Amino acid sequence: MPAKDSWGGPAASEPPFVDALVRSGVDVSVETYVYGDKDKPTPLLTRIWRVVRTAFRFRRRLHTEKFDLIHLNTAFDKKTVLRDAISIFIMRPRAAKVFLKIHGSGIHEIPKGRVIYDRAIRYLAREVDGLGVHTHEEMSDLESRGFDPSKFHLVKNAIDLSAAMPDNFTREFKLPGEQFDLLFISRFIKSKGLLETIRACSILRDRGIRFVLNCIGDGPVRGEAEQLVAELTLDDCVRFTGYISEEAVFQHLLNGDIFVFPTSHIEGFPNALFRAVAVGLPIVTTPVRAAAEYLSDPENCLFCTTDPKNIADRIHKLITDRGLRERMSCANTEFGKELSPDEIAGEFLNAYQAICNKR
Repeated sequence: MPAKDSWGGPAASEPPFVDALVRSGVDVSVETYVYGDKDKPTPLLTRIWRVVRTAFRFRRRLHTEKFDLIHLNTAFDKKTVLRDAISIFIMRPRAAKVFLKIHGSGIHEIPKGRVIYDRAIRYLAREVDGLGVHTHEEMSDLESRGFDPSKFHLVKNAIDLSAAMPDNFTREFKLPGEQFDLLFISRFIKSKGLLETIRACSILRDRGIRFVLNCIGDGPVRGEAEQLVAELTLDDCVRFTGYISEEAVFQHLLNGDIFVFPTSHIEGFPNALFRAVAVGLPIVTTPVRAAAEYLSDPENCLFCTTDPKNIADRIHKLITDRGLRERMSCANTEFGKELSPDEIAGEFLNAYQAICNKR
């Protein structure tokens, strides 16, 4: 389990998923691990020491208690592929099967022909019994590096709305001339599309569209984003909240009108996007990884490019077509039911049983 205050999807999706596994009758033992610090760079030797210490802690448990399966969360990128290989080698799981849940595979970034990476990947391909992967694109990437496709299991992340969604919630759909609340929720890095969204807002403003864009989150490009807002004189219609509580984020999701996420990042199963889907928000996003795998245009979203004019055009279309927004919201709400922790736990339990029954 990732630490509770970690950034990213695993910290949000894994705890309710594990709770659902327990409700289904699975005997679950949770170990929290963290190898990097949240607010500052972590020295390499510190990371290595944490990996080794955690692996030996796991090894002691595995050799004194009986487990059928070990579920490890990973990004499967240049850092974590080495961490995972070292950890599993030290753990020596014996009879326990090993399952890696990959939260957005970064294997495409791992150079080929580098001995340390090639050996780590070959070792994992041999020792890991199952891999939970979000998309067929990631499966193809993994297969090209030597992984047995029979070990792949297509999985989704759990989206827990139980504490945030009012029982009697009904989404309202504004008329085109009203002011629309647009939402951008993400870590503010260049590849997530915040700057392009702000430029699209300038185009919408020039077309006479009434809106407020709420930029929820923080990150390295916040200063650049705020400067761009000032240059485009968008101060009256673009707001920055910084990091806010999960409860406050959900209030924005419930009260918003359109979720905008023109990412070029190689996503896994982006939690913010699929939370927006689950609460029935109309969506404008790029067809990247899980969005392309699970969402359809125009049923669940309008797909856009990262060009600000194209983003503005897609937002404009949703604003002017109330019927489209209503149909999209209904379809997304239905799809969101498939992402409940209990539904996702059932899918994983099928994968676990298949792995444990395989000889």
